[in-house]
Amino acid sequence: MAKGELRSKQALDQYYAIFRQRFGPEVLRTLDGEALLVLMHETGRDGMVYWLEFKDDEEFPAIFGSIAGGSALKYGLYRRRETGAWMTGSPMAQREISVTDAVGMARTHRDQLVAACEVLGSLPAQSDDTAYLALQETLARVAPDVQDSVWGHKYLSLVFPDKLDDFHASSYQRFNLIKLLQEPPAAEGRYVSAGRFVTLTRTFGWSMNHLTSLLNRKYGPPY
Repeated sequence: MAKGELRSKQALDQYYAIFRQRFGPEVLRTLDGEALLVLMHETGRDGMVYWLEFKDDEEFPAIFGSIAGGSALKYGLYRRRETGAWMTGSPMAQREISVTDAVGMARTHRDQLVAACEVLGSLPAQSDDTAYLALQETLARVAPDVQDSVWGHKYLSLVFPDKLDDFHASSYQRFNLIKLLQEPPAAEGRYVSAGRFVTLTRTFGWSMNHLTSLLNRKYGPPY
């Protein structure tokens, strides 16, 4: 912290607030049609997916866990730069869809993110493994298309940084718990381990971003 290698808590709170002001559930609820589609899935600098994967500047630095790599289809759909068409499918079997269908997909993603935020909002601040297992099961039910994606997890962790870690892959979560001499929860999923990291932030009096940054510095990627 003295070397300026960690952002202050005040700065972190500002970044979270900026993200929520632009893309939080309160904003997504107010939009529909092409405005919603563009805000969520346009790859331009004002789009949510750009902020989640690429944005890295003073307004919003890339310090909240990387989700880089893979195909743009990890978001379910994307706009092809060369033609402006909306695409879906898999990397080996892409297909073009109408704007109407693309709006429908964005609407589904919006509804599921909002529902997931409502579930997380009701989660008590100090919850144990049992509560986070229940959270995993509930999110799988109310947000089946987004909760088990890296971008969905990153979105939720930015909206609820006090309840979710910013390791967006369960392999990173489980690896770091083992390095901390903890046996990870038996269940699989991106949310079942989060309570362990929340407990550690309370124990040390650190923000979640400081905890995960230091774990990444100390232990590196899983092996």
